[in-house]
Amino acid sequence: MSRPAILLHGGAGTWKAPRKRIEKALKDIEAAREHGWRYLHTGSALEAVVEAISYMEDSGSFNAGIGSVLNIAKYREMDAGLMDGARLRVGAVAAVKYPKNPIRLAKIVLEKTDHVLLAGNGADQLAEKMGLDRINEPNDRLFKRYHELLNKYWSGEWRIFARNKNLLEKLGLTGTVGAVALDNDGRLAAGVSTGGVWLKLPGRVGDSSIPGAGFYADKYVAVAATGIGEVIVQSLPGIRIALLVSQGYSLKKSMDLVLDWITSIWGKDNTGLIAIDHRGEYAISFNTRHIMVSYKDLEASFTELLSREG
Repeated sequence: MSRPAILLHGGAGTWKAPRKRIEKALKDIEAAREHGWRYLHTGSALEAVVEAISYMEDSGSFNAGIGSVLNIAKYREMDAGLMDGARLRVGAVAAVKYPKNPIRLAKIVLEKTDHVLLAGNGADQLAEKMGLDRINEPNDRLFKRYHELLNKYWSGEWRIFARNKNLLEKLGLTGTVGAVALDNDGRLAAGVSTGGVWLKLPGRVGDSSIPGAGFYADKYVAVAATGIGEVIVQSLPGIRIALLVSQGYSLKKSMDLVLDWITSIWGKDNTGLIAIDHRGEYAISFNTRHIMVSYKDLEASFTELLSREG
């Protein structure tokens, strides 16, 4: 029997939200962890990850599910990915507009199709035919933020993607969600879900649907990433960490080496990483101002908005 554990993130970046929204997000990520923990004891690591992420998608506190940001054309396009480390099976979806819970659609791709990644209208049609709930229209807060940022965009106050490493600080990007888990049978799983980046071009796909980038799991480790998708896709932190762990490096050392390498090329303020290995050890590394996390095993639990000085 393994030591079960689950670790969630609610996004890395700069949490500029009002204190009440941050407090709500902390409560929501902890409730999502407890929801996933129940499935971890009655089911598998894969189920725990899906349920924890679905809870965060439904909360509205994060940039995922009903809280997903709007692209420049004023609608949502969401990405999600899921990997079962025991079977090395992946399911992912990209640029979807229909499902309230993209992570559940990713699970359908993993378990019921022969594909790895479905995108756009085809993925949306599958979600509808499989009976997944349809997402509601964005709330007033999202539309208000959209217009605020659009005004800054057209006025030239900042140029979108002109300097990716500064984008998090400019927009206060936060909220992509992810989870990693180890179950009683030693199975590992990882998953992520996101609305992407504010004012992205229609059709833009980030790291959350790319295995080895936004998420990865095998028999040694499960990893979930968050931050600027373009940096994470080009860095492939998930697979790099897994390779180092398989070669005998500790989980924490592996994550720190990969994050240091990313920072040396793309600078700071772009990446956050969470992981659990097959021994039940966990690690958190980030080069952003903040990352929100929640963890639980049989002996300990915590929920925090971690901060990095400087």
